[in-house]
This record gives sequence, C-alpha cells and structure tokens, in this order.
Amino acid sequence: MNFILNTNVAFVVLGIAFLITILALLAPGTGLLEIAALISLIISGYSVANLPVNTWAIALLLVGVVSVIVSLRRTSQWYFIAGSIIMLIIGMVFVFRGENVILGVDPLLAAIVAAGIGAFIWIIGRNTSEAFHQRPHRDLNRLVGMTGSATTDITKNGSVYVDGENWSAISDDPISAGSQVIVQQRKGLVLKVEILKKTKKKNKA
Repeated sequence: MNFILNTNVAFVVLGIAFLITILALLAPGTGLLEIAALISLIISGYSVANLPVNTWAIALLLVGVVSVIVSLRRTSQWYFIAGSIIMLIIGMVFVFRGENVILGVDPLLAAIVAAGIGAFIWIIGRNTSEAFHQRPHRDLNRLVGMTGSATTDITKNGSVYVDGENWSAISDDPISAGSQVIVQQRKGLVLKVEILKKTKKKNKA
C-alpha cells in the first residue's frame, strides 16, 4: 500500500472517504454506502497514521464534518451550511503537511478536489436539508370524520372517494357502491369507514 502513502493520493482518498461518510449519515439505506465509508476511512486512517500531518487541521476537519451533518439536519439557513462546508474543506486540504511547508499536497489538485467536494456537498446537502425541513403537504389524520362515497361495494374492503381522492377502505359491515360513508379511522393509507346514518328532523306540529 505504498502508493497510499503519497500525500496527493492520500488527500484524494480522504476527500472521498469523508464525502461518502457524510452521504451515508444523511441518507442511510442498504448499507453499501456505510461499507464503502468504513473501507475508505480505514485506508485514510492508515495514511494519516503514516504521513506527517497537521493536528489542528484534523481537528478542524472532524469539527467540520459534524457541523455539516448537524447544520443540514437542524437548519436550512444557507450561511450555516456554507460555513460548515468551508470549515471541512480547509481542514481536509491542510491535513497532510510537507517538509517544512504547511501544505503537503499539490495546490492545483487541492483546489480542484476541494471545489468539487464542496460543490457536491452543497448541492446534495441543500436538497437533503430541504427534504428534512419540508412540512408534510397534507395531514392525513384530518380525513377522520370526513364524509365521502363508496366507489365500490365494500365487503370487508373496497374503495371510497373522500376529500377529492380515491382511497382503499375497510368496513366492519357491508356497504354498497354509491352509499355515503364517514371515515372512522385511518390505518396508513387505508380508511376505515361506516355508512353515513342521516338523521331526519321531525317537524313540530
């Protein structure tokens, strides 16, 4: 693994490692991202342990990663997100030092990788942040108590038209198509309904 001990290679691997790690934390899924993040972090850890580093830059990098994740999950303010990304990028660029110089990687490579990772995190992060903070378009619980009509015969299950949409429905009692119904409960996207009993007003003599 001697090629990993080249500061330029180590820098690129480190950038990819933290990028994958951030994506894995923001959008956990099948586990592939998590595995890729773990492998890349192990390789980066090997490089950091065997190459001269700037301790302050490592600390700044770790704070930047945590700050990026927290800012994307907790706030949609662009300046917090941008500040966190800048902190991460500065820390990452200056992790490896050279002989008698603070920057151990090729400046052009550092600029290209940093700009690419920063832009990628900004675009993906902003979309993820908006998804985290987006309010639900509809409160489905408000369907309870609404009235509608059965679009099919409901014998244990069927469908109803409520609030301008068709819904799967269940009922304890058979309901014929066209009957007026009232929603009793919501179980996910299935409505439990019963036939609407209309009360007739008696005219006073």
